[in-house]
Amino acid sequence: MKHATLALLLGAIGALQLGAQAAAPKPQEPAPAPAAPAASQSRGVEFLPFDRAKFEAAAQQLGATPAQLQAFGTKATELGMARAADDLVRSLNPAFDAAVKLHEASDPGAAIELTKVLAATESSLLQAHVRYHLARLFLDSDDPDLAARTLAEYFGKNINLSPLDGEAAFFYAQALADIPEPELATEWFKGFLAHFPDASERFRSAASQRQGEIAMQQESKLHDLANGMQKTRRDLRRQKTDKPVQVDQEKYLTELDMLIEEYQKKEAQSSGPPSGNGPSSNPASNSALPEGEGTVGNLNKRPSLVDRWGQMKDAEREKIEAQVQKGLPPQYQKMLEGYYKKLTKAAGEK
Repeated sequence: MKHATLALLLGAIGALQLGAQAAAPKPQEPAPAPAAPAASQSRGVEFLPFDRAKFEAAAQQLGATPAQLQAFGTKATELGMARAADDLVRSLNPAFDAAVKLHEASDPGAAIELTKVLAATESSLLQAHVRYHLARLFLDSDDPDLAARTLAEYFGKNINLSPLDGEAAFFYAQALADIPEPELATEWFKGFLAHFPDASERFRSAASQRQGEIAMQQESKLHDLANGMQKTRRDLRRQKTDKPVQVDQEKYLTELDMLIEEYQKKEAQSSGPPSGNGPSSNPASNSALPEGEGTVGNLNKRPSLVDRWGQMKDAEREKIEAQVQKGLPPQYQKMLEGYYKKLTKAAGEK
């Protein structure tokens, strides 16, 4: 793959320029920055061992019967504590269960239904499970900023009550990696591995793998540029086109032009008749960006929320958007307005 690196660089420039052209005509008020905690704050989150008695008491307040709690214990042995707890909480709130099923079916209305449940409940246990599923939905929608904000609220308001804490920590690290905030993501992946040794091997393996990917990326100048470009493209998608974003954009384009020029010089110096023998001086494994993490915890392939939103008729999308204005607190209205705007833009780019 002689021209793999050059193609990657050219593709990256094209992607950034297209993103700028799409966003520049209609600058809007910048969206708030991600509410990811600073390094000292993330280290300060204290995870306590799961208190089953505390969880069951909270579940009883939601209406759990002795029979349901007994069934929860059986399921915990068969499926694991986190899955059993989530199934129990879903069974105690039909609206929550229906909203999760919408997400599982890749229905774009799931975000509204989950948010309605969150806004209506005072139960910290139910809030924890709703925020967990909202964050998963936002990650599935390629919105790691919103996923990180949602899980930051989980850690601030609902921690040490549900056995979902470990998975919440994993997906928070994943959201930080996707923003990208590589240093914070590494810290949270390490924290997840240290605090949750009994977590599913799928999660632990994925955390170790992602840590290694981040370390490799941080060692590479190209990956540093790719991370910066990814962050700038997310700003452009949010119609954030103020001066700092424009300066960053020009800086990345200039640096990429320099890398392309360097690569072309090396290619010219080493060019010659292909022999087909001997090791490549530019192995493909070193010239391709590592793939992102797949859906963990649910191995069933689901259609994309972005694709489903793009396939809907205008009237159907307008009906969902109209529901955002009905009865939700202002902070949730603003959150969902931003979410569906980004979903619309992402669908238009496909």
